[in-house]
Amino acid sequence: MPSLLKKSAENWKYPKEKFVYEKQILLRQTNLFGNTYYSNYIEWQGEAREKFLLEHPAADEFFKNNKALRMITHSLYHRFHDNTYFGDRLRIEVTAKSILKYSFMLIFEYFNAGNNKLVGHGWQKIGFYDEVKQSFPPVPQLFLDLLLPVLRPNKNI
Repeated sequence: MPSLLKKSAENWKYPKEKFVYEKQILLRQTNLFGNTYYSNYIEWQGEAREKFLLEHPAADEFFKNNKALRMITHSLYHRFHDNTYFGDRLRIEVTAKSILKYSFMLIFEYFNAGNNKLVGHGWQKIGFYDEVKQSFPPVPQLFLDLLLPVLRPNKNI
């Protein structure tokens, strides 16, 4: 089966221009004032990133075969534009920017799904570390398969 999975994933590219991840704001994710607590947005960056990675048909096999590879969040950023509240539905759109040999950036744009208003945006700069080789390897092909189709023009976020 692994050889079939590898063969089926050969030359695979993510088929969309962006990855979309949806969330609904729960009561436990709000603060005393009723709006969404800020740290949830950072947590949702991680969730959206991991769901995006799992879109690749060879993701499970890749991670099983590369247990020493660590994905490192080098830095991150988030800016708020508007509040969200209990029950609101968020649409998180993920694209890529600045794909370099050893790192890349994921861009996160948060929209209120009810009115399509931009409520926040942010990014993560990501690299890798191989614990066995004790080195920083280039961005693996599996990630490039996902990133290149969602690469956005180099513009400010």
